[in-house]
Amino acid sequence: MSRELASSLPPEVARGLAARLRDAAAAADRLADFSFAEHDTVPPPVLRDGEERAVAGDFVGRALHAATDPLGGRILHAAVGDGTPIEELTAATGLPRLAVLERVYELLQLGLVARDLQADTVVATGAGRALDQVVSELADDVSDWLRARRRSE
Repeated sequence: MSRELASSLPPEVARGLAARLRDAAAAADRLADFSFAEHDTVPPPVLRDGEERAVAGDFVGRALHAATDPLGGRILHAAVGDGTPIEELTAATGLPRLAVLERVYELLQLGLVARDLQADTVVATGAGRALDQVVSELADDVSDWLRARRRSE
């Protein structure tokens, strides 16, 4: 199978998602190494050799879903820039703060945004910005095609 399509995406998407998975695996392994009792058995590593493709496929699917979900996509798009206040996101979405924060945490867990707790803002990561750009450009292309198609009928 050709990797032409994937290689045409901004490299920040793959690098950012891979870095997030690497960090998640490292954190889970560190937590697993913690012993609660003297003779606890150590669980196996969270990511074993040969499991990378399955984990990556699941993670990429979740990231694409979050970025293309109408509400998640709007929040991600709003986070592109210098940092968007959470209150601005609640006003833009019409949702209560807790609902917006839950969506932000989903994007955060996927490595698409970062949250500044002190400033109470959200900003897209490199992967989040690149994925937002891909979604936006694809929507523009589909819109252009649809417009041209409707005019030719």
